[in-house]
Amino acid sequence: MVRFGVVGLKGMGGQHVREISGLDRAELVAVADLDLDYARQVGEERGARAWGDYREMIEAEDLDAVVIATPHHLHAPMGLDCLEAGLHTFVEKPIANTVSEADRMIEAAQARDLKLAVGHNYRTFPGNRALKRLIDEGALGEIYRVLWMWIETRPEVYYDRDVWRCTWEHAGGGVLMNQTSHDLDLLCWMVGDPVAVSAMMCNWGHSVEIEDTVVANIRFACGAHANVQLSTCDRRLNYRQISGDLGTIEFRDEKNANSKVPDVFRLGRYEAPMRAFIKGAKGHQPNISWEDVPSDEGGPTLVESFVSAILDGGEAITDGVTARRTLELINAIVLSALRKEEVAMPVDRGQYDELMEELKRGEMQVDRL
Repeated sequence: MVRFGVVGLKGMGGQHVREISGLDRAELVAVADLDLDYARQVGEERGARAWGDYREMIEAEDLDAVVIATPHHLHAPMGLDCLEAGLHTFVEKPIANTVSEADRMIEAAQARDLKLAVGHNYRTFPGNRALKRLIDEGALGEIYRVLWMWIETRPEVYYDRDVWRCTWEHAGGGVLMNQTSHDLDLLCWMVGDPVAVSAMMCNWGHSVEIEDTVVANIRFACGAHANVQLSTCDRRLNYRQISGDLGTIEFRDEKNANSKVPDVFRLGRYEAPMRAFIKGAKGHQPNISWEDVPSDEGGPTLVESFVSAILDGGEAITDGVTARRTLELINAIVLSALRKEEVAMPVDRGQYDELMEELKRGEMQVDRL
């Protein structure tokens, strides 16, 4: 049985409270929130003790693990406090605001043989599980090209409601951190390690200081190239295509990548490997046969996999190391766009930390169009 405390009860924290309360191998022991009255209300409903300060909670309670569901800038300091107290730690996405912070969290977990997990839950969704399985089985052959688009509108009221999302200091970024860290995590999960990034970004339509539009070209260790387009300034258009030597996968709309709803996507198989077709075919386009691929059966949730990692060994579905890879890609995109140069992996930690301080002080700003 894993004895849990949850820090931050509004938003995703409430969802984690409900899930932990229903798990056979977990017990919700304590909850903490700056709004102590609300924490008491949740505690009374769930049979957990309530705290206004998470530090007092982790010192006083007999806990095995903590879930942290607070604004981005608090993930690293709170996570380090919990890890240094000997607690397995699950933080909401992103793991931190900077990759140097993520490094420290991973080092703290490894030094104490603790589990560190991160809330990139899109990996658990049925459609994405099926996509990953097909790629791993070699259905596409050698992946060489990716087109990945996430475009949705976020009106100004979105930022008015949660003002911490408006700044580099607190959110660590805009569309990259708030919305599409999930998508970029999927991209890395499916294609592999990014090795270089060339990006542009701007603030096109919002009165906040962070970016709302990004275009990035990414090169991966496997040799694949991806073009990624992200924006909160247009009508919804979610489209992803992953192409390999043997075929291509297309998935559209939020259902296929951003939802727990079972759905289908399209797998196209080429009549011959693309390299061979290019070299020897007489026609201009290869024939392609399309088939609908249903979603896989649902698997464990992130918290369930975290509990299993603690009790049974192994790693959670999204551990700290793979979550750091996603954050490092985001940091590389920001660094490339603002320095106006290609950025190679690994990201220079000192250079990015310096850039972030410049952004916080207003000495560096995102282009406005």
